[in-house]
Amino acid sequence: MKTIVCYDDNPDYGGHQVMACLAVESLSKAKDIRLVFFYSPQNDRLRRRLEKIQAGSTSMELRITPYRTRKLQGLRNRFAKKAIHKLRHLIERESPDLVLCIQGEIEHASLALCAGQRMRAPCISYIPIPHRMALMGAKFGRLRDGLNAYLFRRPNGWITISESMKTLLQKRGTKRPIQVVHNGIDTSRFAPLAKQAARTALGLPEHKTLIGNIGRVEFNQKQQDFLARTFSTHWKNQDEMHLVLVGDGPDSGRLHTLINDLEIQSQVSFLPWQEESALVYSALDMLIIPSRFEGVPLVMLEALACGTPVIASARDGMKDLLPVAWTFETENGDALAATYEYVSNHWKNEITTLQTKIKTEYTIEVFQQNFEDAVRRFI
Repeated sequence: MKTIVCYDDNPDYGGHQVMACLAVESLSKAKDIRLVFFYSPQNDRLRRRLEKIQAGSTSMELRITPYRTRKLQGLRNRFAKKAIHKLRHLIERESPDLVLCIQGEIEHASLALCAGQRMRAPCISYIPIPHRMALMGAKFGRLRDGLNAYLFRRPNGWITISESMKTLLQKRGTKRPIQVVHNGIDTSRFAPLAKQAARTALGLPEHKTLIGNIGRVEFNQKQQDFLARTFSTHWKNQDEMHLVLVGDGPDSGRLHTLINDLEIQSQVSFLPWQEESALVYSALDMLIIPSRFEGVPLVMLEALACGTPVIASARDGMKDLLPVAWTFETENGDALAATYEYVSNHWKNEITTLQTKIKTEYTIEVFQQNFEDAVRRFI
């Protein structure tokens, strides 16, 4: 019996934890693995998800960590020798054969990377987003990138989600082994639905060309403001074009104001996040992901599984998966419009191949098996 200790002291619940919990769910059912998960008591959503997994497992144990990721955590670690020492002993009580740190980005749960440096068991990181903080728009981003350089030398290995992220980890200075495990989706939930029925159910125009974006409304990363301006520049006077924006977030108010200022409100529909998101994908003629950075967007995988074409900025997991002609130069509105025109006329030539790829290589079952295989290689 091998013991794997998972550690996540992030008080916020994010997309990387959704995938991590799917991986943990699979590991918790392995007969030769004892799983111990340390989590922050402030992360109630993670606690509920872990308790649900534990209910279906005989070998998973939950622990509370007294620590949590805070702002400037990479800097705080340098002055936390006592906390690092205590955390190391807390984890070592479990006699781990492997320590798995769940990190959305490099500062998340990084105290455990420091604690793991002197353990006998290998300490590895599951990290979907190793981007520079300056790119992500973090406060003191450039300074923190410099201060955090040491964290890329701490783990004994890495699990990440795409070849682009592997390359980025290597550029950040790691010399340790990196396993790539693609995200997975529940493909049974995402299949093409009748377009007109989907539009009627969502209250969307039934006879327009609908292009849309789904995600957290946050301009620095997701760039809904750039998408709105591009729509205004290229399609404001084309009555058949309609923009659908799904989700909310810190810049929702600013987005509504911008739409009004651009005077395109009659051509824009706002929807809250939809539990039955397959309806949205089926209602759209095209999904647009103009992000400045991403990992491997689940919305991209879900839309393609539904047979909806996707165009995206030529970054990260988007350029790894999509045909080159389906991507555009980041923050270039003319390039976005040209890509839209091309794909709207040629998408049927590629979509079946992409659908098949998603349904064979990007399923939850494939993700779970590949993640378990990666973890076993490190043990």
